[in-house]
Amino acid sequence: MALRSDGDATTKRLRLPADDEPNQHNAAPAAAAAAAPDHLSALPEVLQLRILSFLPLKSAIVTSSLSSSWRHRWKGRWQDDGNPSWLYHHLRPYSSPSSKKLLDSLELRRSQGPGRLDRYSLVVDTPAMTARRFSRYLESAAGCGVEDLRVELRSPPSPATLRFPFSAAAASPALACLTLHGIEVSGLNSRAARPCSALEVIRLHSVRINDGGLARMLALCPRLRVLSLHSCDDLRRITVTAALGMRLNLRSVTIAGCSRVIEVDVAAVSSLRSFHYSGGFLSSFYLPGGTCLADLYIRFGVQRSGNVLICKKVFSEWFESHVCSKLTTLTICSNVLFVVSSLPIAILHAESVKMDDFFKNMTELQLLMLEMRAPDLANIYMFLKNSQCCNLERLFVQLPSIPSELLVDPFDYVWVEPPENGLENLKVVKIVNFNWNHIELQLVCFLLRKATSLHKMILVTPTLVPSNAPGIQKADLLFLAEAGASGKVILRESDDAVAQPFHSDVFADF
Repeated sequence: MALRSDGDATTKRLRLPADDEPNQHNAAPAAAAAAAPDHLSALPEVLQLRILSFLPLKSAIVTSSLSSSWRHRWKGRWQDDGNPSWLYHHLRPYSSPSSKKLLDSLELRRSQGPGRLDRYSLVVDTPAMTARRFSRYLESAAGCGVEDLRVELRSPPSPATLRFPFSAAAASPALACLTLHGIEVSGLNSRAARPCSALEVIRLHSVRINDGGLARMLALCPRLRVLSLHSCDDLRRITVTAALGMRLNLRSVTIAGCSRVIEVDVAAVSSLRSFHYSGGFLSSFYLPGGTCLADLYIRFGVQRSGNVLICKKVFSEWFESHVCSKLTTLTICSNVLFVVSSLPIAILHAESVKMDDFFKNMTELQLLMLEMRAPDLANIYMFLKNSQCCNLERLFVQLPSIPSELLVDPFDYVWVEPPENGLENLKVVKIVNFNWNHIELQLVCFLLRKATSLHKMILVTPTLVPSNAPGIQKADLLFLAEAGASGKVILRESDDAVAQPFHSDVFADF
């Protein structure tokens, strides 16, 4: 049975609409966009970057809120090697110029008086670097009033003698952003350690710091707004409380790949707006109650365990405190989906609890599916049915890269009826790793039938030809072929920048 032929009657594939093919569903948004032109974004990129180069670092970062196209534009002002507002030193063995000459140029710049050095990046790729010279680099950068400091240690000496002295960071009163990679932090226990009064962003990747050291670091940063921790394997309990003596200004917390972490407690951070976690299950997990979280990303490990009960307790407390009522963007893995979809059975008996209140403002949902079998589809149906995401506009589903078993099990049926409504405003759907599994096809057809305002559905699939896997219904293939012929369904063999989820670059800064 041919779904659609592009000149060859034996080729079974959906027709791929041309990029310039008109789509009647997109006419209204296009007209609205034309009525309100964005003159700033219409400028050539070189002029945009030129404008950004004149702004102080903090003001340049603020421009990321203008639109999605400006989200990371401020970082591009450092692409020009001749830009005097930033320096990049990559120290390699036998490199030219030598590390001494680079240090001399940095100290010469410092001696010329106060100026603006909004970014300094120091990458040490040689074990021959001495602790004394390393400290001189940091001191000279601080003397230049650096605003954004990045230090990466790729080839540490043996034994490790290079450490990042936190007091060096405090020596620059303008320092707003600190990024450390592969190095140990020192000076946190010193009574002489001074507060970093301007520091708003801390990113630590593979940094050797323990729980007490992190707590002291946070206590020295009263204006901290962004905290990102990646692969910091000495951490076990990440706790941010008012007892640290800091003003709780944190807006965003990201934790990823910290293999030994067993507890996360940011319950005291009522200012939190973004929380991102990727890692193993936790023995205790506390987010603030009654806050206005705008975006939430949670991805637990592949294996489910008894700690699912911990996850269930956390979500129950969220719902009771209406923590999700302001949520606009949500990304969860299928482990969390399994927990959330089962919560109504346990907690919705209370008349005061209505699950649809928690997600009424959500406009984007991303599901990271570790498996895609009948129970997983049932969990999706249950979540959509009970959450009633009436304002949902964008749905992203990442299926497992290795497809689930395609054989039909006699008990392989979806025990939950699909929701009848709640997807009236859904406009964009993107499904990655679509492998023509009969369960995956059921999800696609359900969305096509229920999303009455759908503009386009993008299916990223390794094969454009439907497989002859067991369980696939001929009626579903015909329905999908019709949607493809109308241009509503688009097949792509590889993912691209079109319609990327909000959390697609949640760990990009690492």
